[in-house]
Amino acid sequence: LVEESHPQFDARVRIYALRPEPMVHLLRWLEESERLWSEQLLAFKAHVEATP
Repeated sequence: LVEESHPQFDARVRIYALRPEPMVHLLRWLEESERLWSEQLLAFKAHVEATP
């Protein structure tokens, strides 16, 4: 997820970069979770509205 590099010009410097590949998996998981929660909330809303 995160890459760290150490430039040779200064041992005190650390450069961090995010790798994009793991983000694709995270995005897929988020989309699936959002879809699931949206379906659940819509079903709950329909149930509440149908209950007198």
